[in-house]
Amino acid sequence: MSCFLREKFFENMTGIAELKVENESIAIISIAGTWSIYEKHPHAEKFIETILSKPSIQRVDLKFVNLKSWDSVLINFLVHILNFCESKNLTVNIDDVPIGIRKLIELSKTSPIRSESPTSQKESTVLEFIGSVGLFLFFSLRIFLGFIGKLWVEIISFIGGKVKIRSREFAIVLQEVGVKALPIVFLISFLVGLIIAFISILQLSQFGANIYVANLVGISMMREMGCIMTGIIMSGRTGAAFAATIGTMIVNDEVDALQTAGFSIINFLVLPRVIALTLMMPLLCIFSSFMGILGGLCAAISTTDLTIVRYCTQMANSIHLNDLFVGIIKSCFFGFLVAAIGCQKGLQCKRSAEDVGLITTTAVVTSITAIVIMDAIFAIVFSFLGI
Repeated sequence: MSCFLREKFFENMTGIAELKVENESIAIISIAGTWSIYEKHPHAEKFIETILSKPSIQRVDLKFVNLKSWDSVLINFLVHILNFCESKNLTVNIDDVPIGIRKLIELSKTSPIRSESPTSQKESTVLEFIGSVGLFLFFSLRIFLGFIGKLWVEIISFIGGKVKIRSREFAIVLQEVGVKALPIVFLISFLVGLIIAFISILQLSQFGANIYVANLVGISMMREMGCIMTGIIMSGRTGAAFAATIGTMIVNDEVDALQTAGFSIINFLVLPRVIALTLMMPLLCIFSSFMGILGGLCAAISTTDLTIVRYCTQMANSIHLNDLFVGIIKSCFFGFLVAAIGCQKGLQCKRSAEDVGLITTTAVVTSITAIVIMDAIFAIVFSFLGI
């Protein structure tokens, strides 16, 4: 008794497969023609249904007759047949299978197969989610602290004269993180000072105390907003650039080449960037503070009866050197954090273009979060110290 699956349904197919049953217990699947993903071809389900309809079948023979060319479609077809036979404890004769196809079939069996679909997996509880987040933060912090330790060793060696950095490279980084950042720092800081002044005027005008707009704008820009806004700007501009640059170097195997040549990655790539941004951040913070004060001045003299002289005099009386030093100290720490996080995330990049974008985004988010946390710590410390 024979059963052929080569019916009109397969008439226009370039890949041909026939199933013939001999002696009621042996199913012979003959494969011929051209099997290509771009052409029509038989599906394994048809043959599986036929074999299931005949419980007497004990063995399946695979025969190749006039097979012209093939691709992954044929491998997928055969793997489905073999998996079915294995699940039904049917003997499979693959002696006639070409050696190349046989190796690919064996390779496909070594690939991991998910036992269940993602939708059927057990959902994690709230406690498990909190625990996983806590572990992630713990290990991320441990890795970052280890990186900071290596970086401080290089910084101490640099201060002691044991390590040198290339002056030309350092000058280029200084220009990138300093002079070229002035336009965006000016725009954002000026607008922030303008907004603070307008909000203050709306409230203080109810009590006839418009003169104190100068106090609010001056103190807020000098102590808080100047350094915070500069830190956030540099996180999105410079920290992201550091991460993307180093990540791209890893993708292009440039970092491996430097290590093979005997260069220290921390000294060669990280140290110039960290020192440059740490040095430039106080200057950018001072610039940002004065641009915010300028924005507040424009808002005050355009909406109230204050003059430039009265505004400047009131601000000079309200601002102290402590306020300026607080902003400068914060900006130094913010600059160090932004540069260190950007470089550390860049060095964690894997060898794919997609991961470059991922680590760049992670560097920006982590830097901004670290700036806010560090500012809260400074606020508590300065409150206890009475500064």
